[in-house]
Amino acid sequence: MANRFGKGYRLFVLKSNDRDYAMKVRSYLLQNFPEEKVIMTYQSPFIKMKFGDFEDKKDAERYRDLIMKGKVVTGNVYVVPDTIELKPDKMKQEESQ
Repeated sequence: MANRFGKGYRLFVLKSNDRDYAMKVRSYLLQNFPEEKVIMTYQSPFIKMKFGDFEDKKDAERYRDLIMKGKVVTGNVYVVPDTIELKPDKMKQEESQ
């Protein structure tokens, strides 16, 4: 089945030139929130990290609060509008309507 994309939100977790720190944050996110994905991009000299595919801003804010409580991310975590991958269960609901 083809992936479908739509409007949603992601968390902008970090922008850093410290690779070790970025990998620490990445492994924390993957271990604690395996149901969401971590998107890393490198734009010299910075590593940028986004997290999750949220259709609802409230879901993104809830994850942001959980990540901030973990105290692994030292800066702020921002909810940003983005094109997200729609989850298959959501796609089935849309098709059946």
